[in-house]
Amino acid sequence: MEFGRRNFLLSVIASAGLYGCNPGHLQNVRKLPLADTGKRLIIIELSGGNDGLNTIVPFSNDNYLRNRPTLALKKTDVIKLNDETGIHDSLSKLADLYFNGEVAVIQGLGYPSPNFSHFKSTALWHVGGDGRKTFHEGWIAAASQEFMPNAAAHGISFSDEMGPFFHKDGVFISARDVNQLRDIKLGEMSEDKFQSGAVSVVAKRALSLQYSVKALQKHLNHRHQHPDLPDGALGEQLAEVIKVIQSGAPVPVYAVKLTGFDTHSNQYYRHRRLMRELNQAVMDTRNELVDSGHWDSTIILTTSEFGRRMMENKSRGTDHGTASPHFIIGGNIRGGLYGEAPNLNDLARNEDIKLTMDYRAVYNSIIEDYFSVKSKFKRFRDRRLQNLFIGTTGNKIKYT
Repeated sequence: MEFGRRNFLLSVIASAGLYGCNPGHLQNVRKLPLADTGKRLIIIELSGGNDGLNTIVPFSNDNYLRNRPTLALKKTDVIKLNDETGIHDSLSKLADLYFNGEVAVIQGLGYPSPNFSHFKSTALWHVGGDGRKTFHEGWIAAASQEFMPNAAAHGISFSDEMGPFFHKDGVFISARDVNQLRDIKLGEMSEDKFQSGAVSVVAKRALSLQYSVKALQKHLNHRHQHPDLPDGALGEQLAEVIKVIQSGAPVPVYAVKLTGFDTHSNQYYRHRRLMRELNQAVMDTRNELVDSGHWDSTIILTTSEFGRRMMENKSRGTDHGTASPHFIIGGNIRGGLYGEAPNLNDLARNEDIKLTMDYRAVYNSIIEDYFSVKSKFKRFRDRRLQNLFIGTTGNKIKYT
């Protein structure tokens, strides 16, 4: 079958989104390992701006209690992590993992000159930018290629977000589910169809995608039984991630998303429901990967475009804010509280919470300390994260 450029593009658009592809990837993907033997990252985006103060809660802080007359969580509404800080009681399963050393809470994450637009701040988090400088490539895209150059795909998104994966090279795929990945049809072409010049470049990219998709489908066509997959909006996306991981397909990074965090009004029960959904989906994912032996080589990172302000508004909600805590969850990390909780007695203008750690310090730690590849965020390296990942320093934690 002759494989034209137009037919190639149409077939991709009709099935799933495939982004970027360096012709050099063609040689690598032919050497594809039989199974994934590397580490992997799952990014959970909490879209809308998660309220960090009601996630990791300063339950004894007078300013917090006074400024949130209907939203503040009392001691009875949290699970205490220490004498000053608790975790939302709807995150009870994450609390269990925290006390088992499998959850790290990175406090006070943000960036200088914050942007309060959902679209712009999300874009900044996707590329590792801030209010003064931005980049044009997804923050993890280059690192995923360096870590696993012969991956079937360097990243798969089961949400509508490809931001962390934007890159001119590599193979990054957006799909609704695993069935859609199995059904991608790119047609057939061979290297003897290559020509010189620009047409050859297009053909090599198409052929590289063809090899990648076939390699991915080879793993996915071996169907596994998954009796206890998570459900719900987030759980269904994570269920697809689990299927790919347990198929043995070499894919280092996955992206999923939970929406609904823009809680300008009636926040209390809306946020509680979202916390409950995150809690269950993460624990179900963890249990599935423990059973299949993949948990110790997996980490989960939560992100959100910004936090919320300390003061609740007249609609019993909170408005767009700045710094917020995030989670890194995994079977081979050193859990605990990292960094400093924001000082609620020393707020920025507009009652915004001041950051205590640049969020790109987390990106740098994942790239350098977890994946052990070169990081473009090296200047944000933070010593407070240096012992986060097992294998960087110290001895492996023994879990019960």
